[in-house]
Amino acid sequence: MPLPAAPRQVNPMSEALAADLTSFDDAPRPGANPDGNAPARFGRVLGEAGIEVPSTLFNEALALARDGHLGQAQSRLQMLLCLDPDDGDAHLLLAKVHGAQNRWGEALARLDSAVATGVVPPAGFREGLEAQIRAERGREEEHRARVAARELGELKALRHETRALRGETIRLEAEVGEHQERERAWKLLAISAGVFGSLVILFLLFTTPKATPAAVAVPAPIEAAAAPAAVVAPAEVVAPAEVVAPAAAAPVVAKAVVADAAKQHTVKKGETLGKLAAKYYGKSSAWEKIARANPQVGPDGGKLAVGMTLTIPPKSP
Repeated sequence: MPLPAAPRQVNPMSEALAADLTSFDDAPRPGANPDGNAPARFGRVLGEAGIEVPSTLFNEALALARDGHLGQAQSRLQMLLCLDPDDGDAHLLLAKVHGAQNRWGEALARLDSAVATGVVPPAGFREGLEAQIRAERGREEEHRARVAARELGELKALRHETRALRGETIRLEAEVGEHQERERAWKLLAISAGVFGSLVILFLLFTTPKATPAAVAVPAPIEAAAAPAAVVAPAEVVAPAEVVAPAAAAPVVAKAVVADAAKQHTVKKGETLGKLAAKYYGKSSAWEKIARANPQVGPDGGKLAVGMTLTIPPKSP
C-alpha cells in the first residue's frame, strides 16, 4: 500500500500576500454610471451631440493606414470596436492593418470576426493570409532544421575530439607505464647492486686471513709469503659468480621460447592495452601490436570491453 503524500508546506505570509494582490477590494469612484457599459454610453452621448463616432474613427483609421501610420490606425479601430463590437467593416480593416504589420495570425482572426458579421472579404485575401502563415511556419521549421544541423555538427565535432582525447589518454598511460617500469627496474638494480656489494664485502671479510703477531714481527721467506697470496687469489672470489651464472640464465631462455607462441587473453576490469603490453612484452609502448592483432578494439583501443577475448601476438616479430 503506497504511503500518503506528505502535505505541502505552505507559507501563510505568501498566501496572505497573494490574497491581497487578487482581492480587487479597491474603492469605486463616485459619480459612475450604474448601468455599466461605458463605451456604449459614450457612443450614445456623442450621437446625441451630433457626432457620429464610429464613422469618424473608421475614416481616421483608414486615412492613417493609407499614410503608413499603422499603429495609430490600429488604435482607432480598437476604440471603434469597443463602441460597436459587431462592426464588420472595422474588423476587416483591422485585419488588413495586421496583415500590413506582418501579423498574419491576428489578421486571419480579425477576418474570421468580419465574416461572422456578414462581411464578404476581398477575393484571395484569406488565401493570401493562409499562404503567409504557411510560409512563416516553413521559415520557422527551416530555422529549427538549421539549428538542429548546427547542433548535430557540433556534437560530431565533440565526438571526434573525445576520440582524439581518448587516444591521447591511452598514449599517456602507456608512457606513464613505461616510466614506471623503468623506475622499478632501476630500483631493483640498485637493490641488487647493494645486496651484491654487501655479499662481496662479507665474503672478503670472512675469507681474508688475519695477520698474526709473529707474521708482523718476523719477516717471512719469499716462498712462504707467496702461499697466502695464492689463497686469496682473485680466481677464488670470481668462482661463485661463474658457477651461478649458467643456472640463472636457463629459466630466462625457457621463458623466451614459451613467449614466442600467440596467447589468448580475456580482458578484466581495469585493464588497458598499455597494461597488457607491459604484462606480455615488458613495455607499455607496444600496445599498438596488440591493437593491430585485434581489429575489434579499434585503432586506438577505444572499443576495449571487459570479457573481450584478445589474441596476444608473440614477442618476437
